[in-house]
Amino acid sequence: MKKVLVPTDFSSESKNAFDLAVDFCNKTGAALHLLNVADLPVASDPMGTNLHSYFSPDLIKQLEDTLKEKLNAMTSEVEGVRIEGEIVWGNPFGGISKYITENDVDLVIMGTRGASGVRELFVGSNTEKVVRHAESPVIAVKEPIRLDEIKNIVFGNELESDQEELVQRVKELQNIVGAELHVVRVNTPARFKRDAEIWHELESFASKYSLENYTLNIFNEYHEDQGLIYFAEKIGADMIALGTHGRSGLRHLYSGSIAEDIVNHAKRPIWTYIIR
Repeated sequence: MKKVLVPTDFSSESKNAFDLAVDFCNKTGAALHLLNVADLPVASDPMGTNLHSYFSPDLIKQLEDTLKEKLNAMTSEVEGVRIEGEIVWGNPFGGISKYITENDVDLVIMGTRGASGVRELFVGSNTEKVVRHAESPVIAVKEPIRLDEIKNIVFGNELESDQEELVQRVKELQNIVGAELHVVRVNTPARFKRDAEIWHELESFASKYSLENYTLNIFNEYHEDQGLIYFAEKIGADMIALGTHGRSGLRHLYSGSIAEDIVNHAKRPIWTYIIR
């Protein structure tokens, strides 16, 4: 792991993501990239003409200086980690996606407020979009948590074939954190299987991918997202990991909407990775 990206809007959730990223970088020696994508207010005339250019350069420079001060304030007390801070102008999701691709980011750690009755801003809807589309693993963080507090990781899995890349990524995460991995198949009415069949698949899965320091589990629930959240709460897990096919047209392991539902409703960090 060489580069960890933290998009920030300077909210408390973004600060929680930043603190966890600092721990990851301390543990792995990776550089921390701190990114603020500033969506400049746009004025328009009654015909809808974009008057973006009507903002004075002095005002834009003033806004940029303010944002730089906030970036410096976040990083001023961090020691032993290489940090690169950058401000770019534009749509937050587009700016984050472009940065991930152009800088070969290995891990994204983002804050999320989760579901609420108010309009979601940067760390709401944009986190969901990044989870659905990012080429690299993404950790969505809501509450404060440090790396050494992550002792148990729930790995939700439908036990389908061709998961080599996903499992290797999860094993890398497990190795960095030093946690026990709890593989769970959520058995739902829509995708019901007999316990004996699932146990056989779980044991074959663990053997095929040479898992270590793990448990195998079946959890019965009406919906996958609720099952993963309830199971994680039951065992006192510190993180949930799952794969998603994201934007692809293939049959989902866990669909983008389920991954986003878990990101919205789970209090613990959620690690996701798109299976190509």
